[in-house]
Amino acid sequence: MPRLSRVSTPKQTVEFVVSESLDLMNSMYFTHLAGEVEGIDGWPQRVRGEMEPRLLQELDFLYTFPKGQPGVMGTLGDRLFAYPETWQNVESLVRFVRQLTTDIGQWPEDPGVQGLALYSIGTPSALGWHDLDPGASARETLRSALEAEGPDADTVLAVYDNPAELRERMARLIERFYEEHYRGDLPRRLPCIERSVTAHRGVQEPNVVDLMCRLTGRAEACCQEDIHRGAFDRFIFAPSIDMGPYVSCGVTGRVHGLFYPCEAQSVHEDPEDEETRRLARVFKALSDEQRLRILNLLRDREMYAQEIVEHTGLHQSVVSRHLTFMKAVGLLSERRQNNMKFFSIDPSIRGELSKTLNRFVPRDSGRNEGV
Repeated sequence: MPRLSRVSTPKQTVEFVVSESLDLMNSMYFTHLAGEVEGIDGWPQRVRGEMEPRLLQELDFLYTFPKGQPGVMGTLGDRLFAYPETWQNVESLVRFVRQLTTDIGQWPEDPGVQGLALYSIGTPSALGWHDLDPGASARETLRSALEAEGPDADTVLAVYDNPAELRERMARLIERFYEEHYRGDLPRRLPCIERSVTAHRGVQEPNVVDLMCRLTGRAEACCQEDIHRGAFDRFIFAPSIDMGPYVSCGVTGRVHGLFYPCEAQSVHEDPEDEETRRLARVFKALSDEQRLRILNLLRDREMYAQEIVEHTGLHQSVVSRHLTFMKAVGLLSERRQNNMKFFSIDPSIRGELSKTLNRFVPRDSGRNEGV
């Protein structure tokens, strides 16, 4: 069976790409996320309402199998950044999926379907399967991971044990989503993507971290510590639309990929309208009583996620959803330490909120205040 080669280039190369395949995978992911998180409106929400029920069920299943997000499909999408042969069109993408081996494969050069499933629940070193041959050892590793958090292990393993069928389900989902939903939206999507890429190609940036922060509007870059220590040889930047306040990145070996939202000018929107939309998301985050309780806890110090769960009495999944949204809109900053996530209020948000008075509250124009 033929193999596709990984990207192999000199250190610290940066490339902006126009890719139908990458954007298709990202649009599928955010269509799934629109049913799980807040702030993703417009096209993804509309598509969820239009999808044939069994196709929607399959979309949500494959982005959560075997144990929650990103699922086997999300892991596949991350891996595509390292396989430029798949970027050109959906035919090349589907061909790549159908050529995946059905076992673990060799990570990251040649992952198999079972390897994608295993990687979606943790890193190879954390799971202890990096050097495993396909067989019972990897299967038991997956069972242990499933039983630790409650999913029906036997049901999940029944799908895992039939990787050829799982592979075909992945390919068919891509084909159907493309034909029934994505293809008709190409005239809107591709010109925006092309304008953004054209604007960035050849532009010299001070460093990759600064570039990522500028593109995403975040104070920190994805995998910033790994970037600083030189963990990556190549950076792939792919603009996309309909992402709401979120960004998405994927890592395969020494290749780092980032989906960033198309700029307002690339979408032919007024930048002031985009700023208004961003502020609306901030105030939407502030309009929820549970989120205000979390912000009050974080007023004086940072806290790790489980600590917030204990103080609020909310379910872990509810707290996680609130933290994800508040981080996405810029209310919170996140710091990782010893496999724990610490959250704090982003210090820049005070200035952002104060500026809203200048935007929307009229200045004193000398009118009589008495009535």
